[in-house]
Amino acid sequence: MTTALPLLLDRDVLPLAELFSLVLDGQLYRVGDAFATTDIPDTPSLRAHAFAAHRPGSTVADRGTAAWIHGTRSAPPLRPQVCVDRRRRGRVPPDFDAHQHRLGADDVVELSGVRVTAPLRTAADLMLTLPRFGHHEALEVRHLLDLGRASPDRLGAHLARSRRHGATRALTRMPVVERTELPVPLSRR
Repeated sequence: MTTALPLLLDRDVLPLAELFSLVLDGQLYRVGDAFATTDIPDTPSLRAHAFAAHRPGSTVADRGTAAWIHGTRSAPPLRPQVCVDRRRRGRVPPDFDAHQHRLGADDVVELSGVRVTAPLRTAADLMLTLPRFGHHEALEVRHLLDLGRASPDRLGAHLARSRRHGATRALTRMPVVERTELPVPLSRR
């Protein structure tokens, strides 16, 4: 008799101590608040699936949560960061870092049935909201731009059109992004 495991394991399947023991044994790895077997590749779709297990209603993963789903961060933020589209208002539990914005068609992508801000929108959101901005943050923004096949000039134009709070500060951060280069992958050397 064969039993199929779910794609992700969590506390509903096994006690947390056993899940962490399996991580220490090299049989599982952590994906947000869930765990996956080592034969399942860590992909944006898998991370979106992990986020979907706890997301409220029609929220859209944004900022740090979107960056994690896209693969530019190794772990999600402690409080999942979400956006509620003004056209689809709903209640969000207090353990989520939520805000409301109008999202355009190009601002959102869907991964495993989960709505996530597109890489360019995620980069702009980070530029607008991060409390500090240095080389590490600029590298993350460049990675998001690379994923979205967008240039720093396109990001600058997007920010210049923005009427959101922090747009002027975000534009002053653009020189750091423009000076930052992504490392060349070993396969391209």
